Amino acid sequence: MFVDSHCHLTFEPMVSNLRKVIENCAKANVGTLLTIATNIESSIKCSEISQNYENVYSSIGIHPSEAHITINNDDQIQTLYKLNNKNIGYGETGLDFFHSSKNKKRQIELFEKHIDYATKDDATVIVHTRDAEDETLSIIKNNLKSRDVRFLIHCFTGTMEFAKSLLDLGCYLSFSGIITFKNTTELQNVAKYVPLSNMLIETDAPFLAPEPFRGKKNLPENVIYVARKISNLKKITLSQVEIKTSDNFFTVFNINL
Repeated sequence: MFVDSHCHLTFEPMVSNLRKVIENCAKANVGTLLTIATNIESSIKCSEISQNYENVYSSIGIHPSEAHITINNDDQIQTLYKLNNKNIGYGETGLDFFHSSKNKKRQIELFEKHIDYATKDDATVIVHTRDAEDETLSIIKNNLKSRDVRFLIHCFTGTMEFAKSLLDLGCYLSFSGIITFKNTTELQNVAKYVPLSNMLIETDAPFLAPEPFRGKKNLPENVIYVARKISNLKKITLSQVEIKTSDNFFTVFNINL
């Protein structure tokens, strides 16, 4: 069974039709989902969803694009995480200087806090990074000097140099439907290079629908199209992609089945 390692089940068209979404995933051989939080409200909802569905896990965190929103107590992130043993990651967190470069200091502060919480709770940090490769790499590198923490770079769209640097640090990289787009040759070359041992796949649903659904609302069942593209790029079987990316998910999130 495939794993969608990053989707947002708190968004429409999924949240009002969760049972059907999960049933469709099963029909498409997608057996496990990780629903990702972007703020406190969605953290609470993600946790509720994972408690109600056996094959759904959840994350707790604040997206960097929401870092500027006043939070009375950042520690409530960790408090929420501890309420449910199906919360397996902190994030998505990280740095996004494409959408907002005015609140860099706050983004960095919040990223560091997510890492601190993850270290204390033996959790994985789910990283969003855009137009911030140097800063993201620096923060990860500095934290790995003195901490034992796992990093998953979600929806990787960076350069080959960035990918190599992250791999040198033991990070896992996740690829989305973007690699199915015709104009992403450079990213496809990165996907060819990244070892299957450090790779996950995701949809980022309801965003980034792969070909042939580009422009439509994405769904977790479509992670199979990402897997097929990886299979074609690496010239390996779809079964190899399925087995290894699923194994990697359970490894990076330290889940014992």
